[in-house]
Amino acid sequence: MPRTSPVTKRRSKKAAVRRAAAPGKKPVSKKAARPRKSPVKKAAPYEPARIVVKYDVGFNNTLSIRGNGAGLSWDRGAPLKNIGPDEWVWETNAPFTDCEFKVLINDQNYECGENHHLSPSSKFQYTPNFP
Repeated sequence: MPRTSPVTKRRSKKAAVRRAAAPGKKPVSKKAARPRKSPVKKAAPYEPARIVVKYDVGFNNTLSIRGNGAGLSWDRGAPLKNIGPDEWVWETNAPFTDCEFKVLINDQNYECGENHHLSPSSKFQYTPNFP
């Protein structure tokens, strides 16, 4: 006589859910509950302070900035980024309350006139005068 193997019944997931959903029983869920998102809105992103200098400094020359506040120093200039034939930009995310600055050609020749002032998150655009 041939030997027969016992037949095992496999329960489907749907059947298990149906059995669990029988009257008087709560369905079993394997998924973890997701935390709800907080209704608190995020703060607006911090705007960097930006200075745009409109000046054609000539071929092979650069502009730099010196000052106090916003990470600047009167001893050593920070380079401005050239973004066009006569447009230079300096930006900072450094925290400061007030900044005083001047622009230099090749970090040697200061512009004429009084120092300029910059406040946090402000934009400043101008054309300097050089001797």
